Amino acid sequence: MGIRLLLRTVCCLLSLLMVAGLVASPAKKNIVVSLERKEIRDMDSSGLILVFFLEIASSARSSYSLGEYDYRVVVEGTDYFALKTSLESPILLEKDRTTRISLPVKITYADLLERVPGVAEVPKASCYVTGVMIFADSRGRQEKIPFAFSGDFPIFRELEVEVKPLAVKTLTIGGAEFTLSFSIRNKNSFELALGKLAYKFEVEGRTVAEGVIPGGKKIESQAELIFSLSLMLDFFEVGREVFESFQKPSAVCLLSGDSQVDSVWGVLKLSFAKKGDIQIIRAQ
Repeated sequence: MGIRLLLRTVCCLLSLLMVAGLVASPAKKNIVVSLERKEIRDMDSSGLILVFFLEIASSARSSYSLGEYDYRVVVEGTDYFALKTSLESPILLEKDRTTRISLPVKITYADLLERVPGVAEVPKASCYVTGVMIFADSRGRQEKIPFAFSGDFPIFRELEVEVKPLAVKTLTIGGAEFTLSFSIRNKNSFELALGKLAYKFEVEGRTVAEGVIPGGKKIESQAELIFSLSLMLDFFEVGREVFESFQKPSAVCLLSGDSQVDSVWGVLKLSFAKKGDIQIIRAQ
């Protein structure tokens, strides 16, 4: 009871002193930095950019400018990188106005996997950014504002592309009719929705087919999507060498493609080039 009474008495005394102005309250900051939203951009199999959109509110009597900032990025509890930047053109903060800026954080998967142990085993990684922004007014007076924001981003697994054996229906000296089939496997923990897929197919260095497959198809997590394209060739256009290639039991083929894919993490870029010795079979 004695300790409780003592604590209550001290709190009362501090309150009275603050009211009387004898104990200074924490200084109010003229500038406040807050997080508006975050977004993932330019995601592909090499990495992504995690963008923090910030609001900077100034209640100062004079205008300030953001001239420099430094921050560090921590991923899954491990330091990833640190950066210090001086702006060539300082960002002006007008009095009683809110200024919006973006803070992009570039994540490169190859670098991340080397620096952060175990991150390859998680479907998504947690990170936080902490640092300080340095503002100055026309007289050179500075305000240093600390900030800290957190975010998540996926560890994107490259899609697995497999070209199936070429099923030749007809083959003459003038042309051929065959089916090109290939699959795209989604090894990620989230669903993907394919946009238009631009593709090109080469047989032993000769382009025999190219076009665009309509979008709208979805690939669930750990599932695959199979495409089958019925194609016709004119050997007088693509070259007699292709006719000779189609008479072999197999040929070196290259299938490449580009698309934009939608996901819960935003839009990502899909590019692939699958090369290999592909079996050629006669369709029944």
